[in-house]
Amino acid sequence: MKRGIACLVLLACLLLTTGCWNRAELNDLRITVAGGIDRVGDKWEISYQTIIPSSMASGTGGSAGMGSQPAIYVFSMVSDTIFGARMKSNLEASRKLYVAHAKVIVVGREAAERGLGELVDLFLRNSESRESVELLITDGTAKDLLKKMVPPEKLPGASYSDIMGKESKFISIFPKKTIFDLAFSLHSDAKSIGIPVATFVGEDTEENKAKLHSLDVLKDTSPPLSLRLTRLGVFSGDRLAGYLSGRESMGLSWLTDQVKGTELSFPCPQAKNKHNSIIITSSKTKLRPVHTGTHYTMLVSVKLNGNLMESTCNKDLSKPEIIREMERSIEAEVRDQMFTGWDAVRQMGVDVTGYADIIHRSFPKEWRKMQTTWPEQFKRMDIQVQVKATIRRPGLIQKTIQQMK
Repeated sequence: MKRGIACLVLLACLLLTTGCWNRAELNDLRITVAGGIDRVGDKWEISYQTIIPSSMASGTGGSAGMGSQPAIYVFSMVSDTIFGARMKSNLEASRKLYVAHAKVIVVGREAAERGLGELVDLFLRNSESRESVELLITDGTAKDLLKKMVPPEKLPGASYSDIMGKESKFISIFPKKTIFDLAFSLHSDAKSIGIPVATFVGEDTEENKAKLHSLDVLKDTSPPLSLRLTRLGVFSGDRLAGYLSGRESMGLSWLTDQVKGTELSFPCPQAKNKHNSIIITSSKTKLRPVHTGTHYTMLVSVKLNGNLMESTCNKDLSKPEIIREMERSIEAEVRDQMFTGWDAVRQMGVDVTGYADIIHRSFPKEWRKMQTTWPEQFKRMDIQVQVKATIRRPGLIQKTIQQMK
């Protein structure tokens, strides 16, 4: 009898807990694919690039056909806080803003210079936002960038993420960074991070800028302006401190073991006006700090492997000594890139290399004494570089086309 009553009570409890008590219908949501952060005076201007479901479902978005419409809609709100601006979206939006699917947060230059601490606080405090969202800096305003189409993609926000992902995998000049990476850097000893900068390059006229705001740009076989990663924004704490060029940023990638794959052009041995091209398939950077006199020196050891993709040298690649000459040219090029990047960050005085954390782990007692003066210590720091390059595959042919004639 008691067992029967217990079963009935359990069954009643199961009936009460069925269903979705906090469900949200898709028709009631405005899905965000990218967000933008700007500063307007002392207030935050938050922009959202949202998906138009009807355009995506019908396939009209991104086409230039009759009755076509963009697949996105961008709107902005201003408030004292970032979350306050998000909540104000309910004043004009017929659907609830849903930010969990946002892939990228674009940060305007003024907002980056004034600090992103509040942005990190929002993402780590709010369960709806995801700290895996990628960060992108722009020279102008984030709102303006979000409004522009990026042919041939329907969703510009998704293309931002795809561009950074492909760049990190195949080029490694501007490795992508997330909200989590920014938060981690703020709690590190170095307190610095590098974030890619996106710029529209091409024929920079008012007419061409306006064209990117509509589907008219998709009628051209080649858009007048295209989005490109051009520089690396260096942050000291949560504020933008300066920029690194492409070559300087590439050197930084070697110095911090962030090279997943890249193309490297290097001169032919004994023929500086001719060049070869190699694709780096694997690389590993090892770091070891040593205390030398009144400052520290970082011993940097790089090992890389690659495949020769193009050669203009009139050399017989079947000879091991010729391959070794090429490997030495590759090593010299990588060393030059590393010292170029190192000179830039040391002159800037911002430890975007993260070497402070390595020294702290290696010399914990010494670190307690110098952590308050680390920026000065960093400027006096030196590096010693050792590079070992190996060409795994010289290609299917052993001679150049000129030799075959």
